[in-house]
Amino acid sequence: MKTSSNNYLHSVDFLRGVSALGVMVYHFLHHTDAHGDLLSDGNLLKTAASVLPSVVFIFFSLSGFVIAMSMHRNQFQLKSIGGFLARRWVRIEIPYIASILVYIGISLIWAVKSGDAFFIDPLRILHHITYTVPFTDYAWYNQIYWTLGLEFQFYILIALLFPLFRSENWMVRYGALLAFSLSGLILTDNRIILHYAPMFVLGIVAYFHWFSNMKKHPFAWVLMVGCVLQVGFVFDSAAAVYIALSMVIIQLPISKTNAITRVGRMGYSLYLIHGAAGGSLLYFLTSDGNASWYSYAILTLAILFSIGASYLFYRWVEFPSIKSAKRVTFGNKKQKNE
Repeated sequence: MKTSSNNYLHSVDFLRGVSALGVMVYHFLHHTDAHGDLLSDGNLLKTAASVLPSVVFIFFSLSGFVIAMSMHRNQFQLKSIGGFLARRWVRIEIPYIASILVYIGISLIWAVKSGDAFFIDPLRILHHITYTVPFTDYAWYNQIYWTLGLEFQFYILIALLFPLFRSENWMVRYGALLAFSLSGLILTDNRIILHYAPMFVLGIVAYFHWFSNMKKHPFAWVLMVGCVLQVGFVFDSAAAVYIALSMVIIQLPISKTNAITRVGRMGYSLYLIHGAAGGSLLYFLTSDGNASWYSYAILTLAILFSIGASYLFYRWVEFPSIKSAKRVTFGNKKQKNE
């Protein structure tokens, strides 16, 4: 993804890295299985990590920012909706399905090891592929998949509403975005994208106000502040702080050699399979009564192992899906970067 000045925004990768690492660390610090807990409930590090779950919402603001940039640079029109959704499907779905196969494979291994029966429910697979699991009695194969379902709802909604969001008339543009954001106060079902609308709106407004060639208007500041306040009211203060900081950081000239930026380039892969990699490792190494030094050692090992496994997943699965997605065009202008 590039700005209009053709400078790559490494800050986006940095924020992806922060989000993916934050989610992973939280999951590992709270790891528990039949062998026991990695860390006791009174552990200070585990307690301090209670603010980490809301870091996942940075992904939603980033999505609003990146997708708005992509659609605007491609001169998106409603007739382009098929190509746009096809590109997003290829980009997101291929790694997603591959990760599902990884988790199914792990379940098969555990079943064989314990001598239990193993059965794949085709309907459960279908509901995963269509992101309709929350509307059924099935459970996600991986608990983080709920965010992907909301992301795809967002793709459909923004494809329909983007002509309003990019209007040259500031009242139409910001009026539509304000209505989208406030819809989250009306529809509070957490399975529906509207519940999270202000997070996405913040990213969209940030792009148009700071990085596009659209004429600036002071109401953008009112809307961005309102989105942050709405997030704090509906969710929690940590979520509001995270997404507000993310829109500040996205403007900073962060180096591409930054360690977190490097991780962020494969952040989607890390997000998808850290549970399969580091989580499985912790399952083998965790037991009741672990010494503190041992728990911290295997925690570090699980983090490093997950990053290594994610790199392989990125090279073998995600990167090919990125290249394939770039071959799917939409709009009046071929997109070169995303």
